[in-house]
Amino acid sequence: MSDHQTSSAFSKRRPSALESIAAFGIITVLLYFGAGIFVPLVLATLLAFALNPLVSWMNRRLGLPDAVAVILAVLLAFAIIAGFAALAGAQINGLAQELPRYRLIIQDKLTLLQDQFGGLVWLDQINGMLSNVEQNLEDNPTPGERQPVPVTISNELGPLSILTSILGSIVGPVATIAIIVVFLIFLLLGRADLQDRFIRLVSAGRYSLTNLAISDASRRVGRYLIVQLMVNITYGTIFGAGLWLIGVPSAPLWGLLIVLFRYIPFVGALIIAVVPFALAFAVDPGWNMLLLSIGLFLVIDLTTANVIEPRLYGSSTGVSPLAILLSAMFWATLWGPVGLILATPMTVCLVVIGRHLPQFHFLETLLGSEPVLKPPERLYQRMLKGDAEDALETSEEFQDEHGRKALVRDLMLPALRLGTAELSDRPESVPQRRRLIEAFEMVVEVALEPVWTDTAPILIVGGRTEIDEAAARLVAIELAESGVSAHVLPPGAIRQEAIGRLDLDQVRTLVLVFMGTDVRAQSRYVARRIRKMAPNVHIAACLFNELAGAESADTLHVDTVLRDFDSALERIGTLHMPASQPNVSPKKSFSGLGRGDDELGQALDAIAERFNVPAAIINLLDDDRHREDEGSYHLTKMVVEHDEPLIVHSASPHDGARDNTYLVTNGIDFYAGVPLGSPESGKVGALVLLDYEPHEFSDEDIERLRNEADELVKRFA
Repeated sequence: MSDHQTSSAFSKRRPSALESIAAFGIITVLLYFGAGIFVPLVLATLLAFALNPLVSWMNRRLGLPDAVAVILAVLLAFAIIAGFAALAGAQINGLAQELPRYRLIIQDKLTLLQDQFGGLVWLDQINGMLSNVEQNLEDNPTPGERQPVPVTISNELGPLSILTSILGSIVGPVATIAIIVVFLIFLLLGRADLQDRFIRLVSAGRYSLTNLAISDASRRVGRYLIVQLMVNITYGTIFGAGLWLIGVPSAPLWGLLIVLFRYIPFVGALIIAVVPFALAFAVDPGWNMLLLSIGLFLVIDLTTANVIEPRLYGSSTGVSPLAILLSAMFWATLWGPVGLILATPMTVCLVVIGRHLPQFHFLETLLGSEPVLKPPERLYQRMLKGDAEDALETSEEFQDEHGRKALVRDLMLPALRLGTAELSDRPESVPQRRRLIEAFEMVVEVALEPVWTDTAPILIVGGRTEIDEAAARLVAIELAESGVSAHVLPPGAIRQEAIGRLDLDQVRTLVLVFMGTDVRAQSRYVARRIRKMAPNVHIAACLFNELAGAESADTLHVDTVLRDFDSALERIGTLHMPASQPNVSPKKSFSGLGRGDDELGQALDAIAERFNVPAAIINLLDDDRHREDEGSYHLTKMVVEHDEPLIVHSASPHDGARDNTYLVTNGIDFYAGVPLGSPESGKVGALVLLDYEPHEFSDEDIERLRNEADELVKRFA
């Protein structure tokens, strides 16, 4: 087996929970005990991310060789760091010389506070500490009065020991800096080769994904470091200048330190700001300097954190605030203060890896800022646990952002699909479905404000479950928005014990709505019963599930199958349209008539009674109730094209109508059709008799039926 096949087979196997925990524990231990190696390496890597654009710019714009560009970039970076350290050191030295002057002011303020808020033990302790310091300073002799110090010569502390002690205190930091410099130079010089090796190591054959992850991580981390540096410099400049104007000592020092400490998430700026607050308390005999310093910090920090940084960063990091906080705690525990600074960029890298590499997808779920649930999933989860208030809030937020139309199509309908996929129609799922539907109905009533009607020419019924009924209500609501009224009934209305009580007198179209896939048996049963009760009712089935794509009008025994929500609304809206005025031609005169208690409908009922059959109907070639691929259309076309009667029954089978889907699926054992029209306008359809039982039909009966057709043309054309 090749390496690629081996890696592919391994990647398909997901590690168990115990293996994942063990791997995490081993990695944590290695990071803790290997801090001396990993910390310089990580610092060098982050600096490489930040300096890589500068090196590339020197290569392209200045034409410098790669090695020269790397050396210059590293020297520039460390020159800036050294200058920062020197300036901070000078400020600290000046502050140390001024501190003794502030002791009396602090004591006076503490005494005043003690007089106003008596009984505060901690104020007494601070006053006592300051008194001891003052007493120790007074007891110290002046330089001219200093007593000689006895000297004891001992072989235990020689020059070598002193030199070793001094070197021991400076070797550690110098060695760390040297390691960082070496790592940084090699990372920048060999960045292309290292990237190739990293891709080969972790890609498992998915080079495109790994390359995308590296590019994304480099872009996000580099942008974060540069933008954070610019924000921190601006923040520190304004803060230091403000403290200088207020009069706080060593104001440039606090501006410099806050630039560095703001890399610590959430609390870094506050840690440094406490020191100038204490100095303002110590320097100013009053309270103005302290209050102004605190006000300055609050204004700058709140503006930066809530206005500037969200606009500059946007989704550049992709890390949630909670993840940053937990990451800071984790890395600080492992690597101390350095871990706090490294926490955010390292977490960004983990999130990017989880976003692009499937085996690490859990990292993005745990640490990423993107919502882990899509809006339909979030709405479904709220409704499933019966949290109607949260479900309503989710729906209203979505509607405010995307509009009412998207609310129905892109949020509520997909949420119902999720319910159909998870909640079967078995009895054990009933409590969950009821909670879901109760919350759904509240969302519908408040967010969509529907107006229901008790009677309408369109009857919409949920096919099997409460979820189907909820989808039927969405169809009715959207039809009402376009001016078409529809009545909605629950699935119980078409069950065996209740379907016979359906009032279909005013119904022209019956729509069955199914969200699931098990629809055939129910659709056939309902269609068969409705055909016997009201043969003129057009039956449509809405199948809002891609897995039911194999079903058709023939397999479901219905007139029309609708699959897309919007096209279903458009089609249903045309099925109930009233007839045109009978003043042009039979084509327009008969269109849409004969479906209720109108004059033509009464005439057709009389014809059926005279021929002793259940139904007499008019089929037109351009009737919206039929599609060209349906069996009823083919029968009508045969009658019109041949201009001859078409009689199909068990005693006289017709070759052209043998196994016709319309007859077979609807259980029709007798069909008699004659052309309908006039010599002036031509034949536009057929007058048809239907019976669900065998029926003899003689030549005399055919002639009678022709006469009935001619009479209808005379009366209604």
